[in-house]
Amino acid sequence: MMEFTVLKTKVKISPLFFAVLTAFLISDRNGIAPVVIGFSLVHELCHFAALAAIKTAPQEVNVSAAGISMSLNGGMSTVKKILVLAAGATGNFVLAAFFSAADNRLFFTVNLIIGIFTILPLCSTDGGSILTEFAEKFFPERAERICRNIFLFCGATAAVILAAAVVINKNPYLLIALFYAVICLLKY
Repeated sequence: MMEFTVLKTKVKISPLFFAVLTAFLISDRNGIAPVVIGFSLVHELCHFAALAAIKTAPQEVNVSAAGISMSLNGGMSTVKKILVLAAGATGNFVLAAFFSAADNRLFFTVNLIIGIFTILPLCSTDGGSILTEFAEKFFPERAERICRNIFLFCGATAAVILAAAVVINKNPYLLIALFYAVICLLKY
């Protein structure tokens, strides 16, 4: 694990991240991997732009085989946390609309899929973090049970749909989303 600090933010990078990234690039037969990686990076940059807009920084950024996650400042309001968490998918949806208007089907599709998947209420996505924030704010005594049940339902549903899509479409890129859905199931 590599660890360093950038502008008071602790950054941790797992070597497994590079292994997954390498496997993704090696298995890329259609040349779409750089597009997916590029727009995934844009997604993450949108989170940092939202943090900059509210003049704060994450306490910690973790780059792992499961993706990039950040620990937000404990003193942030629920509304600010949700705005920061939603910024990534919002950026992808804005780009999807732009590329739809520009008639670029590949860029439109990649941004739409990234936006939709990351906003799903799975434990390892922005949508899961948003659900957790809402549950802890409005149902503090039942938040853990509510989130666990929703994560399990959505994770199982996503895993089944994605597994079927991988088999039917023979699309290796869907394996990444399937990997996240299975991680969510394994956490609970």
